Amino acid sequence: MEAAGGKPVTLSPQPHGQLPDQAIAALRGIDGLLIPGGWDVDPPVYGEPRRHDTSDVDHPLDLTEIALVRAAVNEGIPVFGICRGQQVINVALGGSLLQHIEGHDNHGHPRHELAHFIDVVAGSELSKAMMRDRVMVNSLHHQSVKDLAPGLHVTAQSPDGIIEGIESPDGMVVAVQCHPEELFSEEPWAMALFGRFVEVVRRRHDSV
Repeated sequence: MEAAGGKPVTLSPQPHGQLPDQAIAALRGIDGLLIPGGWDVDPPVYGEPRRHDTSDVDHPLDLTEIALVRAAVNEGIPVFGICRGQQVINVALGGSLLQHIEGHDNHGHPRHELAHFIDVVAGSELSKAMMRDRVMVNSLHHQSVKDLAPGLHVTAQSPDGIIEGIESPDGMVVAVQCHPEELFSEEPWAMALFGRFVEVVRRRHDSV
């Protein structure tokens, strides 16, 4: 993020999550919200029992990030999600997740290793940043979007139909399933994604 011109500020998870007013207060002075990769999202937060292959979860982190996403969307703050971040955004706005998919969890491989291509929807914010309709991405996940949240649309998919990108119609919410932070020094489109987010954040800051 710093390489793209942003100044990161860390928001710590709260032991019991955050109430809406607390999340809005936490975002005070924050111009954009980035939700990074990490643990599995705990299925009870989207109304499903936890399967045996959904193991590493952090319930307070889930509740905190879900509250922050909802507050950011309500306040018109740009949101960018990476991997788990895409999943959290989808859950926060009313969607659900596939708890386990085969063939996408390449943990143990180099994090910058390109695993498969994704097809990007023309005209989407994602396509504007990537400047192409098909790119190779790294794959380090075993969960993904299942039921898309109302108000979001799919902007990229892998050959096997996994949702690899989502965004809101106004472009204030953009998320990807891959890990561009591991690719920005080698893949121009990865840096462009961060640059686009910083530019959206800057425009919003200048307008308020």
